[in-house]
Amino acid sequence: MAWCPKCKNEYREGVTICPDCEIELVDELVEEEESDAEPKPVILLEPEDNEVGEKVVNYLRLNGVVSGALLSDEDKLAVIVADLELDICEQLFPGLVVGEHVDIDRLYELVPDIEDQFDEVENEQAEKEFSELRSEASTVYVKKRDKYADLKFSGYSFIGFGVIGLAIVALNLAGIINLFNIYSMIVMSLVFVIFFIIGFATLHRASLVKESVAVEDEFTAQLEDWIKDNLGDEVIDEWYDENKQDQENYFEIHDRLCQMMQDEFPNIHPSYIEELAEERYNSYLERSGFESPEDVPVEEDVTPDVFEEEDIDADDDNPFEEVD
Repeated sequence: MAWCPKCKNEYREGVTICPDCEIELVDELVEEEESDAEPKPVILLEPEDNEVGEKVVNYLRLNGVVSGALLSDEDKLAVIVADLELDICEQLFPGLVVGEHVDIDRLYELVPDIEDQFDEVENEQAEKEFSELRSEASTVYVKKRDKYADLKFSGYSFIGFGVIGLAIVALNLAGIINLFNIYSMIVMSLVFVIFFIIGFATLHRASLVKESVAVEDEFTAQLEDWIKDNLGDEVIDEWYDENKQDQENYFEIHDRLCQMMQDEFPNIHPSYIEELAEERYNSYLERSGFESPEDVPVEEDVTPDVFEEEDIDADDDNPFEEVD
């Protein structure tokens, strides 16, 4: 009998090649010794203290060595790794004698840029969180003017589709066109009537928001005047620390702006305060790019649209409601 040394299948006499593996058969299989693939812990080094040990473990995991760990046994500290990853560790710590005692000076000698790598990872994570925070903050509050415009557009769109749809149904009933049977026309008529209902309901909501737009514009004008008088660029200049990173300055200055505006206007919803603080800080960053105040473009005064006064209540999400 013949055997395939790869798939271990047995073949009758006369067959010399395994049809599956396409390799030559042998007369008998050689029993392979079972290899112990279980990873074993190896002491990579003995750190002087916990600080050194934690830096080594963080550096190992940063570079993909998942088995790195810091163990404490009475008065002895040891950084251990799996023997399967020992070769990688020796590449990460060139010149290291496995098991040697390592203090902070020796660690910086083995890996001179270890702190730079830590800082780079922390900065990348902070930038990601900072970007997510600013993105979320910029979408928390929707201005009433924008909400009113969206509702108005949606309402007229639904009504427009309803008019077109019912016109098509009417033409079909008059025999001018012959596209649908009676059942289809009934269904379409119901759908387009629903479009009308949705459209008029949306326009009604828009009319309710209209009152809030005027209130929002009035309070926004008051806030902007107060911000110009109390939160000018010179004030933020005093808060801005060039020795700190952008995200640190943003967090601190944004919090200060929110707190000062909230103290001055306690009845305005915090989400709207955060929106204004975001706009104020962005405005400061844009203006700080000019060399002198004369280079800053003058913003034109924009007078908000005046809406006819209506005896209606503001919608529930008015930003100027009382805040407990």
